[in-house]
Amino acid sequence: MKKIIVNEYGSVDVLQEVVALKPVPGEKDVLIKVAAIGVNDPDIVMRKYGPFPTMPAEFRPTLPHMLGGDFSGIVEQVGAEVTKFQVGDHVMGYTKRGTYAQYIVLDQDDSLSQVPDQLDLIPLGGLYLTALIAWSAIMKNGHLQAGQKVLIHGGAGGVGSMAIQIAKAAGATVITTARS
Repeated sequence: MKKIIVNEYGSVDVLQEVVALKPVPGEKDVLIKVAAIGVNDPDIVMRKYGPFPTMPAEFRPTLPHMLGGDFSGIVEQVGAEVTKFQVGDHVMGYTKRGTYAQYIVLDQDDSLSQVPDQLDLIPLGGLYLTALIAWSAIMKNGHLQAGQKVLIHGGAGGVGSMAIQIAKAAGATVITTARS
């Protein structure tokens, strides 16, 4: 399989395509053929500058490493103890181990969700992280309730557009900004 790694930090020129062995799923793992990935701000910052000083140790990669967090794809193989997914399932998710590859392996209990087969996997590849950030801000940390009013800055961006939809679905009145 092919994957893209970085051996040093800098411009887009540091992205290097390499051939690697296709990962093999463990007993509780799911092998996913990647359809699409998201390229988010953390990926760009990490590619340019590497880990920042306040980054928790568990998120600090060592070179060489693979960028990427969110993805969509199709389950190609499951481990013997997998009960949540089947071969052929369409999925989307998030991982800290990188997604810039044709295949990735995740534990069935990681941030992985089945999606309806009718949905286009390409736009779903970049949805998970923005939706998770928006949901965390609006619902988990903001405790938004039906009938409340919420101001969402940056409503035209990825996280902002997701936050608007989540807040509307929660029954809130949404006010947003999109430009200065």
